[in-house]
Formats: sequence, structure tokens, C-alpha cells
Amino acid sequence: MNEALKNKVGRNAVGEKCFEVYHDDNIQCPLCPVNKEIPLGEIITVESDGVFNGKIVKIKHKAIELRGKKYVLEIFEDITAAITDDLTGAYNRRKLKEDLKEEIERAERYNKKLSVLMLDIDWFKEYNDFHGHQKGDELLIRLVRTISYNIRFTDKLYRYGGEEFVVLLPETGEEEAKEVAEKLRSKILEKKFVGEEKSQPTKNITVSIGIADYPKDGSSSTELIHAADKALYEAKRAGKNIVKVSTD
Repeated sequence: MNEALKNKVGRNAVGEKCFEVYHDDNIQCPLCPVNKEIPLGEIITVESDGVFNGKIVKIKHKAIELRGKKYVLEIFEDITAAITDDLTGAYNRRKLKEDLKEEIERAERYNKKLSVLMLDIDWFKEYNDFHGHQKGDELLIRLVRTISYNIRFTDKLYRYGGEEFVVLLPETGEEEAKEVAEKLRSKILEKKFVGEEKSQPTKNITVSIGIADYPKDGSSSTELIHAADKALYEAKRAGKNIVKVSTD
């Protein structure tokens, strides 16, 4: 793309593509569903987020005119910091709120399954107190990596707070969610973490997991998170390193 076109994109873009079009009035965008028209000079948001050059981006289209020709710019705005946790790279609580609302609406509209896992590291305070916060941070980073490697591309992982995480499982019912949760629990148990044998009562890093299923356990974001949290609490009470399903 030449410098004149680059100047049309704006400073907050991390990348762009340019498509020449030949309409006289509003520009019909060749990239949008049903060739949505973009009035000249306006910007429309096409997707809430995507990936470009390893960054999480908001994708926008802008109609411009330059030297007598009309173009559609596809703009990639870096929003990584706004929706991810600084330490672990998992999505943050703000992003969970947005995504869970969208997934509930989608599940309701298309009669799809949806499950939520809430996961907490057992005896994390003991690990932190014994090894220090730097080692605790390293544990959180490795845990996120382990979870990410063992869920589907369509599933999403969020840091909910401290050592607590949420996994969103679209198109997944309760039984399938139990299988995913058990897989994560066992993978984390098998993983070797530095110093775990010195600080952990069980000599291993373990997690407890609570499961909530839409719509059985709730029809809103608040209800589902509450149900998953309650199930997690029951897993902790039952001895930790356990998966529990919400029972209302």
C-alpha cells in the first residue's frame, strides 16, 4: 500500500488491507455480508475481535476516495491489552462478561448447548507463601498454557481473579463438559511444577472445578457464574482436586 493510503488508515491501526471498488455513490463493501454499503468516509465495525500478526484486533472497514478512485480499507485495531490479563495472556473478566452474554443469546436463538467451567488452584496461598510471588506468577502462566493446550479452538479461557479461571464451552452439554473438566484436572495433576512437592499438602499442584450448564443451571450470565462458583465451592468442600456439577 502506498503512503497516501496508509495515511488514510489512522494511527491506531496495526495493519490494513486495501480493496479498490468502482461505485459512484456509497461503496458496497466486498468484504461484508450482503455487500453492506459504507457511506464515503465512514467506518463500520465488522467483527468484535479477530487475530492479525499475533495480536487480538478489532476489525473495521472504512470507505475512502483517493485520486479519483474509491477503496475499502480493512483496518486492524490492536485491542489486546483491553481484553486480556497482563500476566497470563488469558482473556480477562471484562471479556468474559461480553462473551458469555453473546453465547447465551446464541444458545437461546439456535437452541444450542453451553457450559461454563470455574476452576481454582488448590492451596495456591501455600505455594505463594512458600516460594514467593514470582514463582506463583510463573505457576499461573504455566497453568494457563496447560489449559489452553487441552481445550478446543472454539473454547475460551478467562482469568476470573487471583488463581480462579473460567472456561467457556460453546455447544457443549453437561456430560461433555464433565469430560473436559476431568481431562483438565488430570492434565494439571500430571504436570510437574517447580517446588510443588515442598509446599503442597498433596505434593502436587491440583485444581478443583465447578460446572454449570445452560439453561438448566441458569439463563443469565450472573446465574451461570453463580452456579459454577457454587459447584466449585462444593468441590473444595469435598476434598479438592475434584470436579463437581451444579445441582441447584
